[in-house]
Amino acid sequence: MPSSPVLHVRAVTREGRPVKDAQILVWRIIPAGALKPLLGNWSTSETGELRTQLPLPSELLTVARESQTPLRFLVLAWHPQAGWAWSVARQDALQNMKLTLALAGQCTWTVQNCFGEPAKGLMGRIVQLRIPEIATPIPLPQMPEAILQTNAEGKLTVGLPVGVTAYWAWGGELPAGMHWRFHEPVPLNVGEQRVRYHLGTREVRGRLVDARTHQPLRGEAVLLHTQPHVFFQCVPTAYLTLTDAQGWFTLYLPPEPTGPVIPTLCRFSSGAELWASLIPLDARPPVQAACERWDLGEVALSAPDAFMVGEVRGSNGKPVPFALVAGQQKQSEAQTRFTEITCKVTTCAGVRRTLQQRIRPSRAFACAFADGQGRFRLSVRAGDWWLRAYPVHLPNEPAPTSSPPLPCRIPSVSVDTQWTATRVNAGQTVKVQLSLSAGMPVRPIRVS
Repeated sequence: MPSSPVLHVRAVTREGRPVKDAQILVWRIIPAGALKPLLGNWSTSETGELRTQLPLPSELLTVARESQTPLRFLVLAWHPQAGWAWSVARQDALQNMKLTLALAGQCTWTVQNCFGEPAKGLMGRIVQLRIPEIATPIPLPQMPEAILQTNAEGKLTVGLPVGVTAYWAWGGELPAGMHWRFHEPVPLNVGEQRVRYHLGTREVRGRLVDARTHQPLRGEAVLLHTQPHVFFQCVPTAYLTLTDAQGWFTLYLPPEPTGPVIPTLCRFSSGAELWASLIPLDARPPVQAACERWDLGEVALSAPDAFMVGEVRGSNGKPVPFALVAGQQKQSEAQTRFTEITCKVTTCAGVRRTLQQRIRPSRAFACAFADGQGRFRLSVRAGDWWLRAYPVHLPNEPAPTSSPPLPCRIPSVSVDTQWTATRVNAGQTVKVQLSLSAGMPVRPIRVS
């Protein structure tokens, strides 16, 4: 029975220096030029060498020997700084291979959104190579070191192989506009590639301040709805975030293929909810025509005057870590009064408008993520409240180690979900135990 061939590779730079930790990938070239990858996690040692036995079935080796048809292989080396090298070799040449790593140059991506702001934290990698001697494209496996990310200026730089066409794909949590533009891998060339993509959303932002002290309200929940009390089949979710240390918040309404959606104003955890359709439905253009920013300026709210604390438990009776606890206050007579709000609208096409809209407070809203032991604490206004707890992962998904990043989507819950009713007075702390709701989990969204 023939033994599997031994691969001995030396990876060096053009100056002849050994390359440590170069990734080595091997494919067997089968008839018609197709490729079959050989599974293995191979990298070079401090001397730039790799010696390993290739995992080939004995039946294949026997047939190749008896038919006197030598097996052919593609061996590729890659290193983040040293570059790329590759060679097509027969079986008998695998025991003494020298690969000289080099770069043909660099491609620099510069990515901005449609408002001209740099897109930080977008991830991508080279996913495919086209080598002249190989008839079919060569898909590259995921290698953590090969995944690159845009910096604070929206830039990343990719090293290109010599004599090969490399194809790039963006991945991870991409803005909708990047998904639309880069739905297939694109070839890379030496030089700069500039990308300007549409956010594909309406952005609503503002600042929450205390109505008495005018100091910023930090860590307050802000929820963006479609029209209150109206069910939108195309957007059956609400969009949640928290204010930062200076009281600022930013929320988004992604576009839907069914057409435009009318955003309403926001809900704030320590005061009454403000809502309004700022433009009539028949005057609203599709969001794809021009991405929009809605600036509400400062919104003054009364500070919370009570607390609700407790624990979230699952169907097995055990605490549920990092669940989202949300509460809605019963409507009061004071929440029927109307007021006016000014909204400044800017589109990425440069159009600027100021909208004045009559609004009214609605039901107050509060939310918080439970900690790692399923415990939560809500800051609220005194009154009657309904509470429920949302999961942050599906049963077949691994349990999270932290609460999900914001902003996120709060999904609709199943019809059998039960609300927990409670009442809290000013200056009081009420204890509540919640059962986890059935249905889909909270999911993060990315639009920046």
